[in-house]
Amino acid sequence: LTAHEKITQDEPLKIAIDFFPEENQAELRQKIQNYFQENHKKLIKNLAGKFLPSSLELALMNYSEVNTEKISAEISKKELNKFIHNLKFLELEITGRGAGDEFVTAGGVNLKEVDSKTMQSKLAPGLFFAGEILDVDGFTGGFNLQASWATGQLAGSSLNM
Repeated sequence: LTAHEKITQDEPLKIAIDFFPEENQAELRQKIQNYFQENHKKLIKNLAGKFLPSSLELALMNYSEVNTEKISAEISKKELNKFIHNLKFLELEITGRGAGDEFVTAGGVNLKEVDSKTMQSKLAPGLFFAGEILDVDGFTGGFNLQASWATGQLAGSSLNM
């Protein structure tokens, strides 16, 4: 796939992520098994964060169907194999989007809680809001960018008052 080719919804792009390209699967398995054995009395969920950021590691464990509520000495061979496979070869599909699917965020800080002249919070003085954190939605093509720039300028200018 080149930078100019489009991904369509009909034809998802399949990619694989190797979180440890510098290690083969056997080396990674040994490293993880050693870590689990050294911490055999700890809950698996409390060990996350050694090899990847903890939230990502926990998500991969859950995706791999590892029961993170048991102690590491109880991890099954099946759970360990699936987890290690996903660390070395996580398969994802990327699909294209159509018009109207480009909205990334919706919702945010209620505009009634923000002073529109300064962008300062009415609930927490000294706290200013701008851009996508605000509950301002509109069509892309400039509206959201303009709202971000304008509220950012206003909030920044208000800080100097």
